[in-house]
Amino acid sequence: MDKTEIKCRFRRSVESYEENATVQKLIAERLFQLLEKYSEEVLFRILEVGCGTGLFTRKLKRKCEDSILVINDIVEEMCCKTSAVCEIDRNHFLVGDIECIPLPGTFDAIVSSSTFQWLNHPKAVFKKFAEHLTTEGILAFSTFGKENLYELKTITHQGLVYPDRIEWTKLLAEDFDVLYTEEAKHTLYFSDPIDIIRHIKRTGVNAVGRADGWTKGRLDHFCAEYRLLFSSSRGLPLTYHPMYFVCRKKKGCRPD
Repeated sequence: MDKTEIKCRFRRSVESYEENATVQKLIAERLFQLLEKYSEEVLFRILEVGCGTGLFTRKLKRKCEDSILVINDIVEEMCCKTSAVCEIDRNHFLVGDIECIPLPGTFDAIVSSSTFQWLNHPKAVFKKFAEHLTTEGILAFSTFGKENLYELKTITHQGLVYPDRIEWTKLLAEDFDVLYTEEAKHTLYFSDPIDIIRHIKRTGVNAVGRADGWTKGRLDHFCAEYRLLFSSSRGLPLTYHPMYFVCRKKKGCRPD
C-alpha cells in the first residue's frame, strides 16, 4: 500500500481524529486492560508504534509514569500532538514508517493500538521487534479483521485486505509465543451515507480511500447502494472488527 497517501490522509485528520474515533477509544481501553493482565514485570522501557493523537499513550503514561516511553508515528504532527499532551520529551519520539526506521535500543514491551493493518511486511516487522525486545519481552497490539468496514468494501470494491486471527498467529509464530487473542465487533450507526464518508475522512481509518476520487455520480451511487443494502431500524451501520494479540518473545529466538 502507498504509505505516502496514508501519511497525507492521517495528517489531514490530526485535529478531527480524536472527536470522531469512538471505536478506537474502546479498542485502546481493551488493549490496555490486556497489557495490564499479561505484563507481570515492571516495564521500564516501552515503545508505542502508531501513537496517533495519544488515545493509548495517555493510558500508558498514567500507569507507567516511571517508565521511559518512546512514541512513534508516520505523521510528525501526530507525534508532536501526543508528546505535548502526554509530556513526552521530543528525544523520545520516532517519526517515520516503522517498517523502515531503526529502533533505538531494547524495550520491555512494544505496543500498538489500531496500526498494524497498515504494515506491508508484518512478518519482517515482527522479527525486527524481537531483535529489540528484552528476554521474554511483551508485544501487545490490536489490528482489524476481515469484516472491518465491510459495508464500504461491498460497495466501493476498495479497501485493505485484512489477515484473520489464524494468519496473524502464523506471522508471529517464529519469534513470539502468542499468550492471548481476542476479536470483537463494534457497529456505529449513521442517518445518512454522507455522514459515513465524513466519519471516514475525519478519522483516516480507510486511508486507502478512492484512488480515483469521488465524482457526483459515484457519490450518488454510493449513497443509493448503502441505503439499499444496509438500511436498518437503527440507521446505516458501519462495522469495526478489532482483533487483539498479546505475545511474549520466545526464549533464545534472537539475541537481545
